[in-house]
Amino acid sequence: MSRLRSFACLVPASLSLAIGGAHFWRAGQPAFSVACALFAVLVWRRDAWIRRVLLVLLPLLAARWIWTAAQFVQLRLFMDQPWLRLACILLGVALFACIAALLLLGGTAEAWYRRNRETAAVRTAAFFGTVALLAPLPFVAPQTLLLERFLPGWGPLQLVAAGFWAVWVAGRLADRKAAPRTRMMVWRLFSLVFFGQLVLGLVGYGAFLMTGALHMPVPGMILAAPLYRGGGVFMLILFGVSVLLAGAAWCGHLCYFGVWDATAAGARGPRPLPGWLPRLRLAFLALVVVLPVAFRLSGVPTEAAVASGLLLGLLLPPCAALFSRRYGSACYCLGVCPLGLVALWLGKLSPWRIRRTEACTGCLACTRVCRYGAMTEERLAAGRPGPTCTLCRDCLSACRHGGLAMTLYGRPSASAERVFVVIVSVLHTAFLAVARV
Repeated sequence: MSRLRSFACLVPASLSLAIGGAHFWRAGQPAFSVACALFAVLVWRRDAWIRRVLLVLLPLLAARWIWTAAQFVQLRLFMDQPWLRLACILLGVALFACIAALLLLGGTAEAWYRRNRETAAVRTAAFFGTVALLAPLPFVAPQTLLLERFLPGWGPLQLVAAGFWAVWVAGRLADRKAAPRTRMMVWRLFSLVFFGQLVLGLVGYGAFLMTGALHMPVPGMILAAPLYRGGGVFMLILFGVSVLLAGAAWCGHLCYFGVWDATAAGARGPRPLPGWLPRLRLAFLALVVVLPVAFRLSGVPTEAAVASGLLLGLLLPPCAALFSRRYGSACYCLGVCPLGLVALWLGKLSPWRIRRTEACTGCLACTRVCRYGAMTEERLAAGRPGPTCTLCRDCLSACRHGGLAMTLYGRPSASAERVFVVIVSVLHTAFLAVARV
């Protein structure tokens, strides 16, 4: 009997989405049609986040039917043709979608969608956050989406696929046990996609480049290039907004260079870092600010400026091989990358922090996983990581006693960490979706 009730509860949602898919296909919007078909199938999965997403999508689908009814009624009135029957049919379909949503509010649907309830809110927020962030692109800059370049009109489907990816990433990052491995895996994937498309662009496939022209893919150039050109601050604004939203997590989750430095550092446990590293990075920041302005004022050719930026990027492999592996810390990020220093400074405006709690036993497990020299015995005694913390959350995962917590405006709570996970997952997915030079 319970299976029959579940079937009766879920069929209207699946059927409503299938009808919506047929409507979009006939309207010449195949991407939305496929998206409806996907959700019509997903209705039958038991993941709790699906129910929450459907409770939003079905009313939106009903609104679409109402809008369509209004358009057709106006057209029939203009052509002096009968319209009442058509309006009743379309409004009936809209009502059916609303009834399908109401059925999902009941206890039968809640019992069906019982899998991963503890992360349902995080996954749902990641899905809608990603789709909302990328939604303007098909309308204002469709060629930003790779799928749109090869299959015009299908760009919205890439947004839905990105939403599904964000759901998976957020669910994994919300699980502290799985978070460290997941962070490194999706971080490497983003970098591989980014540089893979760069290689394709270099060998002649211009569709894989953001503008069809090649730009220097070195993080420090996000700051230096606008200073040299005297304009073109889009990437700088994107970087600034990301840091304000997620703090210094840019360096521990999003930087396409930093992941390989962190990978090299993971070869051994962290050791005390040399004291000259912070001063070295400050010197590089000064060079990145002063040299581009000097080059522009003195008329240095673009080729020479590009070579200087390339040199900064070429320091990564030897630095990672010689220093990061030796010290067990991301030495390129800590001693060379000027953008990382800017991220840490801007990150002070972000509300996210990691703090020690009263449950700390002093086991020092957190100090053995920190790759950024932020969590040392001295810093732990002070109750907070050092200024080089990138909010990677590896220390939170390593602590088995709840001795560390993420805080939002100084208040530790599980919800603060969940919101942070959503923001990082959405930013990662958005960057992955448009990961081109």
